[in-house]
Amino acid sequence: MLKSGISRALLAERLQFADIQFDQSAYWSPSGDRMENMLLGLQTRYLRTESKRKNSWYAALNLAYSKGLTSDLQLTLGGDNGLRGYPLRYQTGDRSFLLTLERRYYSNWHPFELFRLGGAVFVDMGRAWFPGEDNGPNNGVLHDVGIGLRLTSSRIQVTRVLHLDIAVPLDRDEGGGEEIDGVQFLVRGRQTF
Repeated sequence: MLKSGISRALLAERLQFADIQFDQSAYWSPSGDRMENMLLGLQTRYLRTESKRKNSWYAALNLAYSKGLTSDLQLTLGGDNGLRGYPLRYQTGDRSFLLTLERRYYSNWHPFELFRLGGAVFVDMGRAWFPGEDNGPNNGVLHDVGIGLRLTSSRIQVTRVLHLDIAVPLDRDEGGGEEIDGVQFLVRGRQTF
């Protein structure tokens, strides 16, 4: 397996942070004649905290390109890997992009002194596709909006934040394509807010 990555801070100030990260990985096939599961990824993030530190703005752009993916490794969007308003693995392809914008809120509420509570309002926009192929009724760029709660324990050392998100897909095919729910509920543990 060949794997490498580079990460650089673009901006690091008291109330702002921005970085960029590039990752690549690939396997040399056992027969020795070609690469398999080549993945190239580029991510940039920006965080701006308001001076009161009760809320912040967050933006992220993820770009991915792949070649020679095996069936157990696919580029997908929907559910917990982006586009929270759509079902898990709603779009697939050999390339994708995802733009996320969030307004994050931090509270001083500390229920029973067990956990800290925060929230987010978000918009996601993205697409996964194979060039020149039809990905079905929702072939284009998809959008969603939503709100979420963030919980983290204050009593035990936990490196995860519990995300409880409710998202609404904005691009639903009403013309006989795959039926998707008007609201998606998502529960996941993440390392970040």
